[in-house]
Amino acid sequence: MAEKPAEEFRYIVRIGGTDIDGKKKIPYGLSKIRGIGIRIGEIICSLVGIDANKKVGYLTEEEANKLDEAVSKFQEQTVPPWIFNRIKDYTTGKNLHVIGSDLVISLRDDLNRLKKIRSYRGIRHELGLPVRGQRTRTSFRTGTTMGVSRKKAIEAAKAAEKEEKEKKKEAKGK
Repeated sequence: MAEKPAEEFRYIVRIGGTDIDGKKKIPYGLSKIRGIGIRIGEIICSLVGIDANKKVGYLTEEEANKLDEAVSKFQEQTVPPWIFNRIKDYTTGKNLHVIGSDLVISLRDDLNRLKKIRSYRGIRHELGLPVRGQRTRTSFRTGTTMGVSRKKAIEAAKAAEKEEKEKKKEAKGK
């Protein structure tokens, strides 16, 4: 009886321009690609016809190529448009799903556009303040905006108490 060759395990698999750990399940591995989450990873697995519970390291070269193609052309698949990460893109007006460095560039362009037109959100981004209406009285306090630190306040109170005692001694001595 001939022995079946052991499946070849790869510790790193390159999909979508990203190195993915071979020990992870496929949806979790795909979530390492910027712009793809676990749920979209599961959807891609079902579109390609690969078991989502399979580890990335056990993918054959052919399956890895199928996944790579499905990731790069995700917006052309038969999925509802609300699942994309750029609905009605500002420049093209199309529904897009952008991944990797293209996502970083598009987000940076969006922020620069908001800053350029001096919108409220753009100004808040420039100043490093919260953009979506959060309170700033107690949250987002960093650097010099911090209040009196407790240690300094205690030391100041002790110094004031000492001065008061000295004044009382001087008043008794007169």
